[in-house]
Amino acid sequence: MLSAISRRVPGLALVIAVSGLAWIAERALTAAIGRPTLEAIVLAILIGATIRAFWSPAGSLRAGIALAAGFLLELAIVLLGFGADLQQFIAAGLPLVASIVGVGDAAIFTGIAIGRALGLTPVHALLVACGNAICGNSAIAAIAPVVGARKDEVASAIAYTAVLGVIVILGLPFLAPLFGLNDYQYGILAGLTVYAVPQVIAAAYPVSLLAGQTATL
Repeated sequence: MLSAISRRVPGLALVIAVSGLAWIAERALTAAIGRPTLEAIVLAILIGATIRAFWSPAGSLRAGIALAAGFLLELAIVLLGFGADLQQFIAAGLPLVASIVGVGDAAIFTGIAIGRALGLTPVHALLVACGNAICGNSAIAAIAPVVGARKDEVASAIAYTAVLGVIVILGLPFLAPLFGLNDYQYGILAGLTVYAVPQVIAAAYPVSLLAGQTATL
């Protein structure tokens, strides 16, 4: 028990350090600009992605990082849900709820069709489509054993989803002025198209607080 905990301490310490740096950066930006701009969670994603691009963590760090990226992240998203008011969902209206279901279904079927057109096997195309339409790696991991996916298909589906996710996060904010969307409309677009909560936050909060709150809802 103690051995398992001690193996995770170095990686968790690194994650906490990145989180602390993001927290400091958020306050520094707010003080410099005079108003909130990027939240700490967005900065943490950007800092972590930048570090990972230039440095691969040692084996001693991976257990703690995996715990933070898995169970602790999922727990944080569940706790985030406690901040949501059921009345908000009711007030959002049936059309928005129907849109969530409709866009999710459309993304899966469209994703499968594109994957098949590009030469992916049916199982591989399904994994990539569900990863992008539902919630990334979690969806891929849940579906893979059900459809009998091979390990290489799972690994490449995760990679495809990660790359497409980065493209969407970076490119989506440019659609707001292009299509004349206000912050609320952009928040709905981001919430319907970006596949997971951390990515939704990264794509929406840089536009505005309203866009971020709407997209997260």
